[in-house]
Amino acid sequence: MRTNIKIILCVILIALAAASLITVLADLGVLPAVQAAAAPEYELRSWGGCVAVFSPPGADTPGTVTDIHVRDLPMADRLALAGGVRAADYDQVIRLLEDYGA
Repeated sequence: MRTNIKIILCVILIALAAASLITVLADLGVLPAVQAAAAPEYELRSWGGCVAVFSPPGADTPGTVTDIHVRDLPMADRLALAGGVRAADYDQVIRLLEDYGA
């Protein structure tokens, strides 16, 4: 009985030590801090045959229309754009546009 209690206490202490270590490493920047997922700020869709950036998602008119023609993209990308491709921030928009334009 005493052995079981000692084992349980050791497991609890190890778990607390691990949680503390993760917190310290995240505070030091060694591990990325856990962040809540933000609502997407941008949406890429087809507009006049080209890839366009809408902000906020679901807006009626785009903020930017690119010279990337949707017809030149692979079928999977065309289908994704037809439903709207969401991006959390402008950096992600740039990466997506670079992928479409490559």
